[in-house]
Amino acid sequence: MPQVSVTAALAAVKGVQAVALGGSHSRGEAGPQSDYDFGVYYDELDLDLVALEKALTELDDRHRTGLLHPPGAWGPWINGGAWITVGGVPVDVLLREVGKVERTIRDCLAGKVTVDFQSGHPFGFVNTIYAAEIHYCRPLWQSAAAPLDRLKALLYSEGPYPPRMREATVGRFLWEAWFSLACARTAAHKGDFHYAEGSLFRAAGGWVQVLYALNGRYLMNEKGALARVHELTRRPDGMEGRVREAYRLFAEGKAAEAYALLDALQAEIQALAQDFGLVQPKIR
Repeated sequence: MPQVSVTAALAAVKGVQAVALGGSHSRGEAGPQSDYDFGVYYDELDLDLVALEKALTELDDRHRTGLLHPPGAWGPWINGGAWITVGGVPVDVLLREVGKVERTIRDCLAGKVTVDFQSGHPFGFVNTIYAAEIHYCRPLWQSAAAPLDRLKALLYSEGPYPPRMREATVGRFLWEAWFSLACARTAAHKGDFHYAEGSLFRAAGGWVQVLYALNGRYLMNEKGALARVHELTRRPDGMEGRVREAYRLFAEGKAAEAYALLDALQAEIQALAQDFGLVQPKIR
């Protein structure tokens, strides 16, 4: 396990405020092939990129250079980091600017939920991912300011799951799921299944967002999220299988049968979320 060596090397870099274990290992969901995710929480004005690059090269089994993708290289949310191998184990180093994480958590607490295009996130990067990262992360080292402890306390300041974040997530993504299906309905019946299946993915991703929020469970990203819906208390029965069946029906050109499944799922999820208001039943 590379935790000790990676933590020590990253913590020694000027400007690094905390190092945390994240990803599947922090959630207890790791398998034999899972890599290790290390969150590096840094001060925007003080991070020594040269020292960080050197630390990554020294950690990497092959001591490669040019490993660091600096802040902003991977977009505004994933930000930057590196892919290295330590002791034969794949390690992802992910940069997080402490100030932005705090501002985002405050937005989530206020019910300001956003989603942006991000490579590697086919549904999009929902800002509540930062809240999930703070919730699940296991601090390995922190500066004297203890930023991760402070961010966790902020996140839980209104309870174990922010109520306004729940309301905003349910409202936004229940509507988006309905709208995605509604927009694709005509295209699907005309045989445009590329568009229809993209809309189905969008709708299913929205449903997952809604269900996790209804159950007060933080959602990290799309990977494995649909398959784990069965673990939730408030959920439609057999949701993953029903979504898979809808994909199959689309692929076979059976749009009417697919939409019978999808409309039923939308109605069931809407019923579970009835305390948050209704979605309009049709566009026109």
